[in-house]
Amino acid sequence: MAIATMKQLTLVALDADREKIFDALIRSNAVHLRKTAQIDACTSLDNSDLQEDVLHKVALVEEAIAYISSTATKHNAIVKKHDLSQVVELPKNSMARPRTELTFDYFLGFGKKVDELEGVLQRLKTLREQNTQLSASLTQLQAEVDKHVLYENLPHKTGWYANTEQTIVQLCLAQSNNLNNILRLAEQMGMVEVQVVDSSRSTAVVVVVAHKSQSEFFAEAMPLGLVKSNFVCDKLPAVVLADLNSRICATKEQIEQNTQTIAQLAEHIGDLKVYVDYLGLQRSKLQAESSLQLTGNAFVLEGYFPEERQEKVFSALKHLEGSIVVDVKDVGKDDWAPTLVQSNKVVEPFQFVTNMYTPPSYQDIDPNPPMSIFYFIIFGLMVADIGYGLVLLLVGLFATLFIKQRTGMKSLLQVFGFCGLSAIAVGFLFGSFFCYTIIPPVIPDPSKYPMVLIIISLYVGIIHIIGGIVCKMMHRYKHNDKLGAWLVDFPWTVVLASLMVALWNMALDMAAYPPYDVIRLPKLATDVGLYVCLGALAVALVFAGLGQKGFFAKIKSTFGSAYGIINYFSDVMSYIRIFGLMLSSALMGSVMNDIAGMTGPIGAVPVLIFGHAFNLLMGLMSVYIHNGRLAYVEFFGRFYTGDGTLFAPFGTTTKYTLLKE
Repeated sequence: MAIATMKQLTLVALDADREKIFDALIRSNAVHLRKTAQIDACTSLDNSDLQEDVLHKVALVEEAIAYISSTATKHNAIVKKHDLSQVVELPKNSMARPRTELTFDYFLGFGKKVDELEGVLQRLKTLREQNTQLSASLTQLQAEVDKHVLYENLPHKTGWYANTEQTIVQLCLAQSNNLNNILRLAEQMGMVEVQVVDSSRSTAVVVVVAHKSQSEFFAEAMPLGLVKSNFVCDKLPAVVLADLNSRICATKEQIEQNTQTIAQLAEHIGDLKVYVDYLGLQRSKLQAESSLQLTGNAFVLEGYFPEERQEKVFSALKHLEGSIVVDVKDVGKDDWAPTLVQSNKVVEPFQFVTNMYTPPSYQDIDPNPPMSIFYFIIFGLMVADIGYGLVLLLVGLFATLFIKQRTGMKSLLQVFGFCGLSAIAVGFLFGSFFCYTIIPPVIPDPSKYPMVLIIISLYVGIIHIIGGIVCKMMHRYKHNDKLGAWLVDFPWTVVLASLMVALWNMALDMAAYPPYDVIRLPKLATDVGLYVCLGALAVALVFAGLGQKGFFAKIKSTFGSAYGIINYFSDVMSYIRIFGLMLSSALMGSVMNDIAGMTGPIGAVPVLIFGHAFNLLMGLMSVYIHNGRLAYVEFFGRFYTGDGTLFAPFGTTTKYTLLKE
């Protein structure tokens, strides 16, 4: 379990072989490319415009996939109610294999399907444009319907309602609830006739016929809601409406046909997703081209590969022997290189936790083994229940057995599964099974003896910090600073360890838990611990400036180290959060058990299931965050540089596909 040793690759070849070399390196699945160092008399290629074009194309294909999927989903929701034969099957990757597995040969040869998929995309574009135009036409037709529908029962064309020599004939609109008032007004004035054409809506259509001597009728009726209509139609409105409704039906039918055709394109979604990754491959090649150093007819390429994969890289390039020159050299102790962490099956999932913070740099030691041990222990202390631990263990087993591809979700669930073992172990110490006490506890109830758990939390914190300092010593050893490891870092491990001994009996007094009196230390042991602590502290302060140049720099380091004692104290106090999470989970679970006890046998089951599921889920969120915080700040802060770049073999960074050899 370590960070893999990298080799630096330099390759010189003819431009004519560039595509072959790129494909060979992709097939090797072992080379991380870098920008080639500047070489005199060489130039570099700026193809940023081509890269942008590919990115734009990727965005278009992604949008097409989303549009086809959403259209097919809506289509299925409609047709499955009356015709299951028209339901379109959407391709779905399983939870076990969320990405489509492809061979390198199939993926690199995917270009032969590009023309077909471009035809699908063009067809989709045409159908979408047609639907857009049809939707606009539908809106216009509906607007015309809304304009004519009031006059649907009009018996004549609007031109028929024209004034004569002695009468005024006017098509009008009025509020239906005011019609009686308007009719009474007409009757009172005389020589005015109001014919109601349609009063079935809130706005009524009427025809007013008045002698010219009674023209003031319109002015007097206006306060009652009567207004002259400006509607003009050279045909009967009912005929126009019939034509409009027919055209609306035809337009809707065409939209439905186009929508069904778009939904049927769902059969191409799988290939379109591969196309997205294939376009990503083309962009990777363009990026690689822009990183090369070029002459008139040749190029220089640089990259990295793990030492143990050297034979694999050479084998991939074997068919090009004679036309390329390859040079391999070691990576310098202070040089940059991508990071490939090699872990066993237990530690591997915990890389997810580390990488959420920042991947290790190539010059770091592998932080995952020690981090995983402490993460495992602290997680168990925070959950501290046999029942919850069993649930987490089952979740982890499910992820291991049924999720076949390495995903972030699988790693996270496996972390929970492994940590479930720790929760079970600590749960036995508490005798807790879903917050019921089933066996005599070794560690007392935190709500009754809080100081016991607080002290345990603080002691775990001190050990965690000592572990971080030991990792710092290992980091110094890796960089040949053995003197600094033993004179600067090691004294602090002695300070903290001996302080634990010196304060042991005092801690037991504060805990006030009689069963623990049997583990008291002799006074001589605590006194020796105190003297060793003070002596180691003196050594740590004296040698704090080791490696600093100048007297004042050394003095400054000594004072800084003395001030750091306060930081150690505050860091240790951070571990009280272990007690807080442990207590909150235990109390919440106990409350759920009490509620279940009051509901009777039938009601208790759903209360227990829901209550403990809620308690576990909420607890997991807090445990994941706070356990990570202790790892990132208190532990990694002692030794970890981070900010590394994870090893990414050229051409294999994909979104929807998983390339297999």
